[in-house]
Amino acid sequence: MKVEFKVLLYSMINNLVIAVGKIAGGFILNLGSLFADGLHTFSDFITDIICMIGSKISKHKPTKAHPFGFGRIEYLINLFIGVILFALGLFIIIHGITKDEVVIPPISLMWLLVGAIVLKLIAIIIMHVVGEKINSQVLITSVEESKTDLISSVAVAIITILLQFSDKYPFLKYTDMLGSILIGLIVLKTAFVVIVENSLMLLGEVDDNKEQVEKIKEYLKEFDCIKNSKITLIKNGAYYQLYLYLELDSKLSLRKVTNKIRKIKHGILRHRSLNVKYVSLYVTNDLDKD
Repeated sequence: MKVEFKVLLYSMINNLVIAVGKIAGGFILNLGSLFADGLHTFSDFITDIICMIGSKISKHKPTKAHPFGFGRIEYLINLFIGVILFALGLFIIIHGITKDEVVIPPISLMWLLVGAIVLKLIAIIIMHVVGEKINSQVLITSVEESKTDLISSVAVAIITILLQFSDKYPFLKYTDMLGSILIGLIVLKTAFVVIVENSLMLLGEVDDNKEQVEKIKEYLKEFDCIKNSKITLIKNGAYYQLYLYLELDSKLSLRKVTNKIRKIKHGILRHRSLNVKYVSLYVTNDLDKD
């Protein structure tokens, strides 16, 4: 079982446990903000399932019809997640506005919220560390989504505390409604970012990863025959598609040029830290003029 699948499975179980607790608590106590927060967490559970399926598909080997593999499936999955979040955000806002009953939850509710916050924080740290290590777009997106869930849980905890003083300060009775609306807006913002970023990546936007470019330049220094180079990286899910333009020593024979190109290309593909799966290599006499 691969590490990405294990992390997603852990996140899925974690989200299900937290969501059930929040939704049940929100339903029993009739607390709109807690119910909305529970729906948000449950959406994380659903998207984890979708991510697991998408991650599996994205690892399929290239075919004749899809020579560059299925890495961009991850962006389609993330777009679908963004649409789900957008619909959920609207629902949470409408639910918060239409609920008019004021409920003062017991302070013991804080134990549930603190437990949910701790569990979510652990999941975020694990996904962030693993996602950055294996360069998983699915895990990176899940981290951003989980952060909004963490923020909404903290907001519900604050609302719970403020509602304890609503008898003394009547204006505080509106904090539950305002909290639901705030959680909905947070979800909408996350949905917007996810949709925009993944739409651009799906269209093949150039990835301006300076650290990755420097790694490739460092590798190219091993070849004395390279006078100049131009590097363009396209993100394909968990890996890169590289367009490499090289200006080689003009004194090299055609045979030597062919051998050097083959060696450079194979070296890049075998270099694990570069995370390049496909290389398109072009040779020119004067790169500055091209």
